[in-house]
Amino acid sequence: MGKIDEAASADRFSVGQRVTLAATRFDKVPLGGAFQIVARLPVEQGERQYRIKHDREAFERRVGEYRLSPLS
Repeated sequence: MGKIDEAASADRFSVGQRVTLAATRFDKVPLGGAFQIVARLPVEQGERQYRIKHDREAFERRVGEYRLSPLS
């Protein structure tokens, strides 16, 4: 008990799903559009991590699940 169940968080987002990113003031995020989940990463410090990519960026970002929301 007390250990976070990795499977409990595993299905929130899936590879290929389109999401929005809650950007911080330090992020330079393109306006408009959405990010796509590229990969699900292991849980780190109790939180699922994801690699995401925006169509207008040449790189991928690694973000925690709490910063992502499903695209409406």
